[in-house]
Amino acid sequence: MPPEARPPTGRTGKARDAAAEDYRRKTEHEVSSLSRRLKEAGYPAPLGEPTNGVVLVVEQPVGPRVLDALSASLLAVGLPEAYVTYASTGLLKEELLATDPQLLVAVGPGAARELDELDHPFARRPFAEADEGVPFAWTRGAVGLRLPPLAPALDHNESKRRFWRCFLALKNLAP
Repeated sequence: MPPEARPPTGRTGKARDAAAEDYRRKTEHEVSSLSRRLKEAGYPAPLGEPTNGVVLVVEQPVGPRVLDALSASLLAVGLPEAYVTYASTGLLKEELLATDPQLLVAVGPGAARELDELDHPFARRPFAEADEGVPFAWTRGAVGLRLPPLAPALDHNESKRRFWRCFLALKNLAP
């Protein structure tokens, strides 16, 4: 049978779009459930869009000043919809499974430590061994980035410059 007479293989555009929409809805449902559990446990709700491929994990304690500064920083690098969640909640592994990030960012050493303690089976390199502000292959399909803590950067100029220098790496990494 000539190639033009064969039925198409793979998904058509509509089928592919429908599958992507189903995946988006499933992810949003899972993250909504996790968000509810976080709030019930006394943690702030995660911020951003869980299906955009960018996940930031912020070390505790997280207060309004930290979240406001992080939101402004994400806007400045063109990632206002990045998904922001928190270390030390007991739900991080489930959140990562639900969001399946292409770019995973540890904000502060507490977040890096918690990500490493998850013992992700496909992790190629621990966050603790990565240089701050230098992207690395975390898994085959995900880039990792370790950042300094944000809370000290709110009150100290040198910490602010250090954080911002490292944070700017996000500008070139977004999927």
